[in-house]
Amino acid sequence: MAAQFIIQVKNGNRWSMYANKDNESQAVKQARQLLKQQQADEAQVIKKGDGPDVIIFDENQNSVRKKAGLGHIKSSPVFKTTDDLFTPANVEMLNKMLRDYCEQMVVSMTELLHTQRALEKFQDDPLASSAFHHLAELQAAAGKLNETEQQGLIFDFFSQAQDKARRAGFDEIPEKGLNDYLAQAGDLSDPEVRYRVNLSLARILTRAPSWESKMTELFALLDDEVPVEELHDNTKTFLDGLLSEWFMYQLVIQDMLGTQPDRYNAIDVLTKLCIAKYEARKWDTPGLKGVSALMLKLPMAKTRSRLANRIEQMLRARTALTKGDVFEEKHAFKQLLPLFISKSGTILGGEGMAEALTMCGTRSFSRDKNLDKPGEAIDYIMENLDAPILQLRFLMTLSKSQFGKDCSHIVCDFLPKFMDGPEHVHDIVHYKLPLKRKLKTITDLQKSAMKIELPQNTHVTFVEWLDNLLYNYLDEERIIDKMDSPEETLFNRATALLQFCASGILIEGKTLNWVRARVQEHLRQPNFVEKFTEEVETPKKKELVITQLHAMLKKAGLQQ
Repeated sequence: MAAQFIIQVKNGNRWSMYANKDNESQAVKQARQLLKQQQADEAQVIKKGDGPDVIIFDENQNSVRKKAGLGHIKSSPVFKTTDDLFTPANVEMLNKMLRDYCEQMVVSMTELLHTQRALEKFQDDPLASSAFHHLAELQAAAGKLNETEQQGLIFDFFSQAQDKARRAGFDEIPEKGLNDYLAQAGDLSDPEVRYRVNLSLARILTRAPSWESKMTELFALLDDEVPVEELHDNTKTFLDGLLSEWFMYQLVIQDMLGTQPDRYNAIDVLTKLCIAKYEARKWDTPGLKGVSALMLKLPMAKTRSRLANRIEQMLRARTALTKGDVFEEKHAFKQLLPLFISKSGTILGGEGMAEALTMCGTRSFSRDKNLDKPGEAIDYIMENLDAPILQLRFLMTLSKSQFGKDCSHIVCDFLPKFMDGPEHVHDIVHYKLPLKRKLKTITDLQKSAMKIELPQNTHVTFVEWLDNLLYNYLDEERIIDKMDSPEETLFNRATALLQFCASGILIEGKTLNWVRARVQEHLRQPNFVEKFTEEVETPKKKELVITQLHAMLKKAGLQQ
């Protein structure tokens, strides 16, 4: 009896037979087409013949994936040896280019480069040819090389990496033994040590059929009885790098979070992870529990940065935060906002996050979900920043972004109101801060303002206003007079003033020119050089001091 291939489809909770085919490939092709066209929640192809029925195809909407493509990269270092594939910078670059492929194959780029079977499978994929061609194109342009020859070399390097993975020795990592293994591994910055560690771990992690099970495998290698903060430094560094790489893939985030009611809840969890405020709940996935424990106790700088980038992308998306009406959207945004603003007024993720937050707020406050009227969202964010200086920092950060430039009228309206308030430096910065911190805070505001362009040169007016505040403060506190005390030697007085000018604490303006003028008064003295070096003992040392003086004058802007 010839085999028959039955296509069954599931919609809701009900299965039904859709078609009967004589050819296996045609049956599978049609089943996939039904899923892609969203005509079924799940589809199966069952082979019926002389023996028992066999399910040869079983996929649902979640398993339908787009064809992997190449990610955009602007440049690539020239590969000269196989070892160049394994440098952290090049692994990062390859990850960006092959993100789709790695995500779908459930293998990170690090694992792929350290696994013979994964490399072999990748090189057999048509995508590899496109990837090698693109890399050769970029590298040939950068190194002025022959593109065809470079493409051949890149293919050879991947083949050699495959051979290296097949021949290399590896270590057995016992369950709950990862910390001890990494503690004894040696210097992870050593390429040979790093290769062996990655090879050994890849043998375990590549067995996992999904990202969720891969995370479960990883955390099973850590001993629950060892407090997270007591993990070896090698383990902390390694886990930070590994999770940072995994979080490049969207499916990893989805599998870690599990089922979430809406985007608001997903962003809420990720943001709390980022700011070390998320405590795992009993129904969380093993991956989320493991990541939460690490993020609560360890710096995990790379992982936090990667998560912040992912959160920024989610905030920029046009999709609604909730499944409710505009009032629910507003409420969700209001719940999220405090998580992104620190006590010092800085925005988690900086300029990009400030823009993403404002865009998300603008959509949440609009029934049409467009970006035409950002005023209400910006006003709400400003209300949550209860100090004028915090409001100013937010607007300065936002104004540097493209969306912020479109909101320049809001900044223009705010700055004159802000300048009507403070009459002293201590109205902006706390009086107990050290002098350099005070000056740097004001100068940073000036630098931020100079990076944006506002109508009627409002930003220039603001910079000059801050400059006047600084001038009055330094004059009132007699800071410059103390540096230039007549009780000190000319060498000490001039050096202190020059170092102050050259430190970068002040930007070009009235205050800096005032301090420079004090230096010039000394320079105009008769026999300045002799007086400046009178305490220097030998002619050779005098020459050195004079050379250093000219260097300081140049750095302070007093000499070409």
